[in-house]
Amino acid sequence: MRRFTLPLALVLALSAMPSRAQLKLQLAFPPFPPPTEAECAQDWTGMQADLEKALAKTPKHEIAGGYHALGQAFENCQKFDEAIAAFERGKTLQSWHAQYQFDIARVRVRQKKLTQALNIYRQYHRSESKQRSAQEIDGLAYNDLGKNLVVVGELDRAIATFDHATRLTPKNAAIWNNLGQTQVKAQKLELALKSFRQAVLLKESTSLSPRQLNARSYLQVGKFLTTTKQLKEGVPFLENAIALDPQYSDAYLVLGQNYAQQRLWDDAIINYTQQIKLSPKNKFTHTLMGDALIRKEDLEGAFSQYRQFLGANSSSIENDPQLDAEAYQWLAKTLKILNRLEPAVEAYQSVVALKPKSALTLNELGVVLTQLERWEEAVVVLKKAQDVLKASQMDQSLSFGSEIIAVNLGRALAGNGQVEEALMVLRQAAQDSTENPFIVTTLSRVLLQAGQTQEARQMLKAGLKQGGFPLTFMGSDPTPNAKLETLLGQLYFDLKQYDSALKHYQKAIQIDPEFAVGHSVVGTILRRQGKPDQAIPAYEKALKLQPRNLFFTHQFLSGRGLALLAQGKVDAAIADLEQATRLNANNVEALHGLGKALLQQNKPSAAIPHLEAAYDLNPRYPQVAEDLQLAKSQTSTESAPIQEPQ
Repeated sequence: MRRFTLPLALVLALSAMPSRAQLKLQLAFPPFPPPTEAECAQDWTGMQADLEKALAKTPKHEIAGGYHALGQAFENCQKFDEAIAAFERGKTLQSWHAQYQFDIARVRVRQKKLTQALNIYRQYHRSESKQRSAQEIDGLAYNDLGKNLVVVGELDRAIATFDHATRLTPKNAAIWNNLGQTQVKAQKLELALKSFRQAVLLKESTSLSPRQLNARSYLQVGKFLTTTKQLKEGVPFLENAIALDPQYSDAYLVLGQNYAQQRLWDDAIINYTQQIKLSPKNKFTHTLMGDALIRKEDLEGAFSQYRQFLGANSSSIENDPQLDAEAYQWLAKTLKILNRLEPAVEAYQSVVALKPKSALTLNELGVVLTQLERWEEAVVVLKKAQDVLKASQMDQSLSFGSEIIAVNLGRALAGNGQVEEALMVLRQAAQDSTENPFIVTTLSRVLLQAGQTQEARQMLKAGLKQGGFPLTFMGSDPTPNAKLETLLGQLYFDLKQYDSALKHYQKAIQIDPEFAVGHSVVGTILRRQGKPDQAIPAYEKALKLQPRNLFFTHQFLSGRGLALLAQGKVDAAIADLEQATRLNANNVEALHGLGKALLQQNKPSAAIPHLEAAYDLNPRYPQVAEDLQLAKSQTSTESAPIQEPQ
């Protein structure tokens, strides 16, 4: 019988909630495939019994969350009456929460019972405000109904519903905006422009000229197309917005983001530059500009960009070491985030040269050197950070303590083979901060490295009892005993002692057979050991247990895809890897694997976008740069003109 945990309820609840429209482009959660017949035939009665049994010892809101998850599972399996019953039970446990009403209404829409859904929305809006007229309440109810018709794919009916809502409440800009977005989805772009124009007119007043109003409606269409990954289709609308109003800074920003998603860095930079000219204090655009310059490997340009923004309020920025230090710090942190670690080291070194007494910067430099396994340099830098911190103990502005540097120094010493010294540093830190989980895990890791297994085990066991441990698997939470084995497995995995890691993860899933992430890691270890045939069942077990977990399913799929690729089953591998990248566009492993698989099928042109995306996310990922170069060389060979024989 499968457990329901609060994290699972949270994950599923988040997946159902629409995100608010913002200027910063956001992507909706990717669609999961429909549930399998086996999933829909599981023991629902047992799950409900478990939830009711847990009521005696568990807060009501957690059980309500479990019923919310159960209701969504029923809904996904098209068991609509059972879904409504589960949502109704959740509502009785958490009566103040309106989400359950909306869940029930959504299911009524799926059942084609639109009048019942509409009445739920009316009741909700009537309870929310006594000041609204019956006509306004009706308008809001039809708006909610329209949004759920969009969810179920009935776009024409949704458009008619939103249109009716606008007639009931013609001054509600949000409803006009919803109508416009739905018209874009239905490819009714001329109508969408008119709807967005009306929304802008209501929000931004009639002080705008007709051309400016039109520019804003074109932007809304272009932004929606960009957000939904219809990048090339969005460009003409954004260009029209700029042509109509060359001073419209938001249009340059969204067009720049569009080009950046297409990896057209020069075009992105041109538009960011225009946006900055019009809105010079917009930190977000300066950040995007810096990212684009870094991806073009123009680090000096990125530094100048950050310096320009930071010095905007300075009377003289020609010779300002403090300004230089802040710009290098921004550059260093961005390079670290973008996995450009070697140049990040140089940027941090520039900061240290300008601010030699900054323990924080020295610590950050030491961390990056540790990530690069430049152990000896890391030890020197982190010891210097300790000395600087000791010399400035009275400085209340320091936002971190000596234990953070100690943890990083201990890890660097251990990596450099100075295990005894590492243990001494970490034991002292553990005495000063007995409940810090990061100290406990780092010390345990070094104890395992030194072969002191029992002490490490006891320390981790005690740490788990104290709570607050950095071991969280959203929607796939292991039992306490399995957590201990998982921690040991993680630490051995970090030490690249894969046989020991495998032993502990196998013990974890033996204790808790429903621990999906544990099964997946077993698969990953077996795959790395060159045993793809044994790895695939482990991934399949994880997928069976957690087929639609937003945090982990893409990892399960990419792992199985790579194992299939190792077996030479290229078509099956591509199917898994494509699904993994749809679920998480930032999964470097899946992107690289998909590129490799397409190369094996002699499709270098198709491989390049995936390999480029993997490289952009992490140019240090093993073999990605070489595979990208190979794909490009094969593409140029394909396109080379055939020479006529002499």
